[in-house]
Amino acid sequence: MTRAMTAILGGLKDVIFGRLTWLALANLIVAGTITVFAARAGLQYLVPLIPDGGGWLGYLSMAGSFVASVAVVVLAIALSPAISMVVGGVLFDIAAERVEKKVGAPKSPGVPLQQGIMNGFRIALPALALNLLVIPLYFIPVVNAFTFYTLNGFLMGREYATITAARHMSYQDAVALRKRHGGAVFMIGLACSLVPFVAPLVGASAMTRFVHSIR
Repeated sequence: MTRAMTAILGGLKDVIFGRLTWLALANLIVAGTITVFAARAGLQYLVPLIPDGGGWLGYLSMAGSFVASVAVVVLAIALSPAISMVVGGVLFDIAAERVEKKVGAPKSPGVPLQQGIMNGFRIALPALALNLLVIPLYFIPVVNAFTFYTLNGFLMGREYATITAARHMSYQDAVALRKRHGGAVFMIGLACSLVPFVAPLVGASAMTRFVHSIR
């Protein structure tokens, strides 16, 4: 766990003060903008579909509009990790290569742009599906935070570790390495879930550092 914590701190340092700052800022702006526009579109086009009414129906309509507005915001939050993962998938390997140079890791053959995009979707689709599946839990105080961070921490740790390790070994060996260090991988993923809009860059740096340290 000490190696995982060291990797997390190194990842945060790279994103906040290091060579990944501009990549993280780009990820934050693009993913944040898409999320905000998705929420605004929902509020603009879905909430007005609730019919107005007079008398007690008016109060019912107001309550329905309020509930619908909250639901749209919750949905946008639920979608934010998946959106960030798609955007970050394009930047992940660029970030990992920069960190490899910094920590002295062996040079990877690299990943083509189209493969990076596919990696982003491969990470994002399970996150999207599972976050949509547990949306009812996001309306329960305390349970919502626990569910959001645990679920996305598991998904981010699992995929970021596999993609990072697969830069230097076969996919099967990368999966085996991830499973051997499941606790540390989850810890790094959990840290990434706390900063969803820059998670791919923190994950790229932290996982690169971690995989390099255990190899």
